[in-house]
Amino acid sequence: MAEGCVMKKDSRFSKILNNIASSIFAKNETVIILVFLAMMIIASAILPQFRTKYNLLVVARQFSLITIVTFGQAMVLISGGFDLSVGNIVALTNMAVGYFLVYQGWPIWLSIIASILAGTACGFFNGILVSKININPLIATLGSGWIFNGVVLVTSRGWPITNLTSFKSFAYLGQGYFLKIPVPIWIMLIIGILLTFFLRKAILGRFLYAVGGNEKASWLAGLNVSNLKMFSFLMSGTLSGVAGVLIASRLGTAQATAGSQWTLTTVAAAILGGVALSGGRGEIYGVFIGAALLGVIDNILVLLKISSYWQTLVTGFVLLLAVSFDTLRKRAKPI
Repeated sequence: MAEGCVMKKDSRFSKILNNIASSIFAKNETVIILVFLAMMIIASAILPQFRTKYNLLVVARQFSLITIVTFGQAMVLISGGFDLSVGNIVALTNMAVGYFLVYQGWPIWLSIIASILAGTACGFFNGILVSKININPLIATLGSGWIFNGVVLVTSRGWPITNLTSFKSFAYLGQGYFLKIPVPIWIMLIIGILLTFFLRKAILGRFLYAVGGNEKASWLAGLNVSNLKMFSFLMSGTLSGVAGVLIASRLGTAQATAGSQWTLTTVAAAILGGVALSGGRGEIYGVFIGAALLGVIDNILVLLKISSYWQTLVTGFVLLLAVSFDTLRKRAKPI
């Protein structure tokens, strides 16, 4: 009798543990937060220089720019698309702001707005290809990315635009501090908060999830699927433009290759953060944690004096692990 009671208690206890584990691992965002916290604790214990305020601010400022681009990539992924041109849009807008400031002599505010709008125009072009002409987003944005890169190389001939540090108020955007925190971090946080409210509360944001979750059902429900896809690409191009301007401000020069290698990194960060490749799922805070995790990994490798070539290799492995976990989790779900 006593043994039966003990067995019942054990079974109840195991059920409780299983329920807790299921709730924890039900969302990719929860898992990546736990992984991120564990990595921070381990890195702080092993590398004393990692946990210094200076190093943490350096890491945050470095990944803040790529996080802004990843926010845009995430919106495209949530709507069921894919954007392989974000890195080249960053490079194009980076060169554009330098061109407007140095060669055209435009006011700083006008140069910034024009450069960001150039990114928006690139997103509009991608949206036309995908939502109006119905080209596969992988092929469309791969081709458009080459076009954007070609525009940069043809117009600049590969030469950088220097002397941007002479524009003090412009340099403040990428190099300045507000309340002892780098300005790019504040910009990243503000954008992240606005997008969180947009995706969670705005009707248009909920429609993006609907389109990514089931495009045909969304169309049958009366949603303008084409325009919603267009909007996601517009946002991706615009946010890439913001990052391009900030890179120019941060470095003090505009370079034809600035940010051009970020495309797959943004995909990795978004997927790590819980955004589904198939669309319809993802949270902005998860995207932030995914980008932060990749930034911390890069910083740890630097502090360990490991070759930068390993950073790309590690990022690839982390991306495969994230996709594998997402796939296995989906298979484990009951139909």
